Amino acid sequence: MTDRPRPDVLALWDLDLTLLDPAGFGHRMIAPALAGLLGRAPAMGVSFAGRTDRAILTELLIANGVTGPDDEMIATLLDAVADRCETHARDLIDAGGGPLPGAHAAVAALEESGVRQGIVTGNMRRTALLKLRLCGFGALPDPALGAFGDDHLDRAHLVRDAIAAARDAGLVAVPSHTVVVGDTVHDVRGALDTGARAIGVASDHVDAATLAAAGAHVVIDDLTDPAALVDAIDRVTATRV
Repeated sequence: MTDRPRPDVLALWDLDLTLLDPAGFGHRMIAPALAGLLGRAPAMGVSFAGRTDRAILTELLIANGVTGPDDEMIATLLDAVADRCETHARDLIDAGGGPLPGAHAAVAALEESGVRQGIVTGNMRRTALLKLRLCGFGALPDPALGAFGDDHLDRAHLVRDAIAAARDAGLVAVPSHTVVVGDTVHDVRGALDTGARAIGVASDHVDAATLAAAGAHVVIDDLTDPAALVDAIDRVTATRV
């Protein structure tokens, strides 16, 4: 009987309000891009937190009177938003955005512990990579081991895509050893819906009790204690497959 290889531990980071504070950057970039498409000032009263850019933009189009927006229209709007983000990139920093306390140390601690690190974010790829660059993150978390909010409405699809990307990169990636680290109930549910583990990072927007009630396996207050994060990942992936 051949022993199966031991799975790699894969941490999939959410970005906004987990690793970095976008300081409202997305909202400020989406509104004028949407206005340009509609030819008028848009209504912006939809929820952004924890959702994919595709879901947000689809709902915004519907809320502004576009019936059944098709893939071409959504792709056009995604590109317009990404273009504006790249043109006005400094707006994120000038508005007070940047890496959250402990974020760089947390990424470094996971690397030292042998955890592989990717991304599972509602941000579209172009804006996610821009935010990581602006906030001083280098090759980690690795964009090649991840999934972005361009293509899916549901975050669970992103987790599945990220695991598949990790396998394509040669990792032994399985849900039981994949950990989504995020700050919203959408992050937690996306993990649980795929059989992955969820570590909630509490914030002023979503408190620890809410994340725990959503099913997070562990909730931490923030990223300022890297050892606590490493320990949490060790504990939630301790069950062997």
